[in-house]
Amino acid sequence: MLENEVVYITGASSGIGFATAELCLKKGATVIITGRNKNNLDKANKNLLKISSKVVKHNIDVSLESEITDSLKDVYKSFGKIDALVNNAPSIHTGKIIDLDLAAWRTNFKANLDAVFLTTKTVLPWMQNSKKGAIVNVASVVGLKGVAYMSAYGAAKAGLINFTKATAIEAAPHVRVNCVIPGAVLTPATERAIPNEDLMKATINTIPMKRIADPVEVAHPITFLLSSDASFITGASLIVDGGKTADLNAGN
Repeated sequence: MLENEVVYITGASSGIGFATAELCLKKGATVIITGRNKNNLDKANKNLLKISSKVVKHNIDVSLESEITDSLKDVYKSFGKIDALVNNAPSIHTGKIIDLDLAAWRTNFKANLDAVFLTTKTVLPWMQNSKKGAIVNVASVVGLKGVAYMSAYGAAKAGLINFTKATAIEAAPHVRVNCVIPGAVLTPATERAIPNEDLMKATINTIPMKRIADPVEVAHPITFLLSSDASFITGASLIVDGGKTADLNAGN
């Protein structure tokens, strides 16, 4: 349970972040949701209020340092604590390595890695002072395997996986830091990346479980890692990909 906990979730307007917010509210937490698109955030907030009144929305761009740090400080001032942090906000800019300019390359790092550094740097002292806290970073299987046209995104997510481990060591013994590594999940971002039925079927065929995950199937592992049920788990990388990265896929 997350009764009376204060949980801060980036990128919670839809997909994994929204599903995680739903679960945390159902478990009794106060949940701060963030999103860059005001309309999407307002819609998410309206739907979450049907579950619990303990939801707060912050319309921010996590790639902007002042916005993310001011948001976190405002939450800390209001509630006196932040018990849990979920770094979920994604940013994907694809392209061939030879075609990417440095600005496009860096775009992938702003939300996927730089923002995580900023949120962690901000909340960790508060958690350490209270001798309590949990952070879950949402990476991607693209951070584990090479994927054409996604070199920058993959590099950022690989960095996030390593950053999680380093943070777990520095945050111990009272604050736990873990990473969830999803495969294909049915989110708006995935629908944009896989725009037609044939491509979707081809993607599904490469997954041993022969389907794409529902966002709640990633949200459950995230909320588990936030909870006291995971009290001796830190520095872990939990792959949630339907067996995709377990398969050598040699000749079939």
